[in-house]
Amino acid sequence: MAAKKKTTSTAKPTVEEILNRDLPKAALKPLAHKQGMTAITPIYVTDRMNEAFGLGGWQFEPEVINDSDKMVIVRGVLTIPSINARIVQFGGNDNRDRGDAYKGAATDALTKCCSYLGVGAHVWRNNEPSEVESASPAPAKPRSKPNSASQRKKAEFDRVSELEQTLEKHEEAANKLLTEIGWINEDGKTGQTFRDLNEKAAKEVLDRPADFLAKALAA
Repeated sequence: MAAKKKTTSTAKPTVEEILNRDLPKAALKPLAHKQGMTAITPIYVTDRMNEAFGLGGWQFEPEVINDSDKMVIVRGVLTIPSINARIVQFGGNDNRDRGDAYKGAATDALTKCCSYLGVGAHVWRNNEPSEVESASPAPAKPRSKPNSASQRKKAEFDRVSELEQTLEKHEEAANKLLTEIGWINEDGKTGQTFRDLNEKAAKEVLDRPADFLAKALAA
């Protein structure tokens, strides 16, 4: 009589394991306008959430809080009843096509919400997987510091111009927030605006303009 074959059972992955599993290479793409940074294709985020919590097991509600010519900003609320989770994040998009801008801002907010659960977290950690490194463009060479008064003047002019394009329509709210966090008008100074930000502070604002504007408008 032939011996019966033993059946082996594979343990079902936990929700945490599903959320933290690295996304496939196809989900990642380099950002052409931001050297060395990688974007996550939103459909893979949605698929991962459905795998973890099931269809209908989570809800995402986007709300447009800013709709200027420069940028659409969305406040997104992700709720997951089974784990009693509620996560709020902001997304922005400056696409000239308004439909694409609304969609892009909403998916940006959703991706940020899901990152708090571990979805795509490997992209933002220092130990990025090899596929991200191979898909991303070569790191840019470090810029040399301006070595003349004219170069420093031009760098400052370019920085202020970019800040004006981003913040000018909401100058009052931006200046109020910057004052509250001590980036301008500190130590009793008055009359400073976002144009007076130092290079480091200006970079932080310009790297994540949607997040900054959302905080400024909500303040």
